[in-house]
Amino acid sequence: MRRVVIGVVSDTHGGHKLGLLNPETTLQQEDESGNLVPWIPKLTATQEHLWPLYMEHIAKVKAFAGNDRLVLIQNGDGTQGTKYPDHLVSTRMSDQIVIGVQNLRPWFEVADVTWARLTKGTSSHVMGEGSSEILIAEQLQALYPNADISVLYHGLLDVDGVEADYAHHGPYPGSRNWLRGNVARYDVRSYMLDELSSGRTPARLLLRGHYHQWIPPETLSLEFMGEVYTTTLVMTPSYCGMGAHGHQATRSAFAQTFGMVAIEIVDGKLGEIRVFKETVDLRTKERLDD
Repeated sequence: MRRVVIGVVSDTHGGHKLGLLNPETTLQQEDESGNLVPWIPKLTATQEHLWPLYMEHIAKVKAFAGNDRLVLIQNGDGTQGTKYPDHLVSTRMSDQIVIGVQNLRPWFEVADVTWARLTKGTSSHVMGEGSSEILIAEQLQALYPNADISVLYHGLLDVDGVEADYAHHGPYPGSRNWLRGNVARYDVRSYMLDELSSGRTPARLLLRGHYHQWIPPETLSLEFMGEVYTTTLVMTPSYCGMGAHGHQATRSAFAQTFGMVAIEIVDGKLGEIRVFKETVDLRTKERLDD
């Protein structure tokens, strides 16, 4: 039996005070004489929560893979960028690259990953044209020369005949509870029809991120020219807390989910899709006493 596990994580937003931050990260700052000296940024309360959660999830993905091969897709927005300067750990762009690298090191040192792909995320978060991913990948390649690490906008990975189409941007999860997943299903249907009408077989998996919102995987089957085709969409949440922009963009969502996904391919067939996640309530709770 041949089994491969794909770990998928996205939207860690390194450099944001509410984004993922490896506590072992060492940056630099100037002392009173203008010399650059090491500086270890203090984690915020959100970061102190996110990092052990992230490490716990990586350990669970590794345990799920067992002795089988584990590969990684970091599906975009590994850094915060500078378009939204509030909540930045520092104003130095190079610091975000260092943070992005440190956030991915556990995959190579704990989970023993030797193959990884970084997709280019939202331009405002990755400093234009995937600059963050390119620089992060270069540093990871230097740290782990035996690992196969590269950067792309939109990938199509074939694992023993099971194709995974992956990119950062995807369908909107849904604006109402009863609508969640509807747009995703329409997006999957449109994608499948585009592929079929072009004479191609739709990928078995669509992997997307960007919206920081979790919805269960959406699977759609279509019959075309007498054959049935099936595609499953998996959207990953984030490892970044809700800042001012997030509260506005989500219209004051009261809960947020953090997490990653592990997908197994067994003997050329899609197996289990396992989700490692945690949902937190963002409301400030008070009780009015008499």
